[in-house]
Amino acid sequence: MTIPADLRPSDGRFGCGPSKVRPEQLQALAAAGDLFGTSHRPAPVKNLVGRVRDGLRQLFSLPDGYEVILGNGGSTAFWDAAAF
Repeated sequence: MTIPADLRPSDGRFGCGPSKVRPEQLQALAAAGDLFGTSHRPAPVKNLVGRVRDGLRQLFSLPDGYEVILGNGGSTAFWDAAAF
């Protein structure tokens, strides 16, 4: 199927469906290639997750004792898991 040019968004970053990915993001993904396709248990993955959690903790100025939880899925998946 070919979508006529006049029906496509003028900027490929906007619109439904696949969107344009910036070259810088693709380079960042390529640089982190050793993290993809691995378990969540190796030290490099745990270290990355720790840095992300620390960064979010600082960004939101969380009080002591608060934690940042990362997971796949949306809030429905989180609250379903958190209830157990």
